[in-house]
Amino acid sequence: MVSSALRTPSLAVSAVFSVLLFISERGLAQDSELESLRSLVKGMEQQLQKALQRIDQLENERGITATRVEQVEKSARARQSAPSALNPAIGMAIDATAEQRSKAGGTFNFRSAEIGIAASIDPYARGYAYFTGSGEGVEVEEAAMVTTSLPWNLQARGGRFFADFGRLAKFHPHEYAFVNTPLSLERIVGGESKADGAELSYLFPTPFFLRGTVGGYNKLGAENERLDDSKSRSWSRFTYLGRLNTYFDLTDNHSVELGTSVAFTPSSRIPDVAQGGSRTLSGLDLTYRYQPLDSTLYQGLSFGAELFGNSERLQRASGVRRMFAPGGYAYAEAKLNREWSAGFLYDNAPSLVSPGKKTQSYSPFLTWNLSEFNRLRFQYTYGNDNVNESKADGGNQFFLQWTTTLGAHSHGFANR
Repeated sequence: MVSSALRTPSLAVSAVFSVLLFISERGLAQDSELESLRSLVKGMEQQLQKALQRIDQLENERGITATRVEQVEKSARARQSAPSALNPAIGMAIDATAEQRSKAGGTFNFRSAEIGIAASIDPYARGYAYFTGSGEGVEVEEAAMVTTSLPWNLQARGGRFFADFGRLAKFHPHEYAFVNTPLSLERIVGGESKADGAELSYLFPTPFFLRGTVGGYNKLGAENERLDDSKSRSWSRFTYLGRLNTYFDLTDNHSVELGTSVAFTPSSRIPDVAQGGSRTLSGLDLTYRYQPLDSTLYQGLSFGAELFGNSERLQRASGVRRMFAPGGYAYAEAKLNREWSAGFLYDNAPSLVSPGKKTQSYSPFLTWNLSEFNRLRFQYTYGNDNVNESKADGGNQFFLQWTTTLGAHSHGFANR
């Protein structure tokens, strides 16, 4: 019995000890598990922190890349808007004639070799220049900058250029449909409307083309000798221009260009001839084209005409008087096919000093286009000269013109 009694407490103690040992081991296991969980969480926190840092780094890199991409895109757009900025278009036109005049005899006349350079400067402007060499030397015929992105349909031009007066005065001679510059244009305007100055043009928001131009220049006209272009002067001796021109289609086959121009010089004089006072040069131009849609571009008919008027105070035997000298020309050209075209030019050129005296000429011409870059033209002119005592511009005159172009030398719509 005693032995049984003793075994009972011993068993109880053993059971209690076992329970305590189990609890202790279970607590240690839980502590170890907690420690493992803490280590796991700490590791995840470190990885999360690294991930967040990497995300920030990628976002920064993405922002830098986007900026670079935007810069590259801007640069690409600039290059696209100015594809020839580093590679300008260059071309040359060579123009020569063989001439026979009843009053002067014959000659081979090297008229000009003209080099043209044109390129976009940047998205905001383009530039062009023409250098002309002839028997009289080499000169800068045109060198100008033109804006391309002004607001409100405006465009500005500055430098040396052909002022926006009339139509034919803005052409180089080898661009004409005939051989020579009309005498009316030479005497009244001064030939090409070359000018040093600035112009501003506005394109009206109309359903048809309508443009207005204003400009200011040292003088107007390549042959205008009223003043020295290299000297400063009063602003009253500058020339100011206004022009309005339009283009519209009459039908699918017929189109018309109209323009009117006025150039005003508050104080003008020709040495020994003009006696100060204002000079007003006016012009009205018309161009009609018939271009049948059912044919090629090498068939059709064009008609052009310009009227000029010059008003200024001139020295006469009876004293100083304001004289008005009107004149002008008209021509028609029929394109027969890709190679051949024929036309006729009439010119009425007055004397500025004695407007009643005129030189009238009649000129049929025939053009053979060997290709787009090579052209021969024959022209006969009969002149009735009542201006020059020598009758230098009268009588029978024969011309054989040879014109070639090299490289990027195109005058586009002007030659239609």
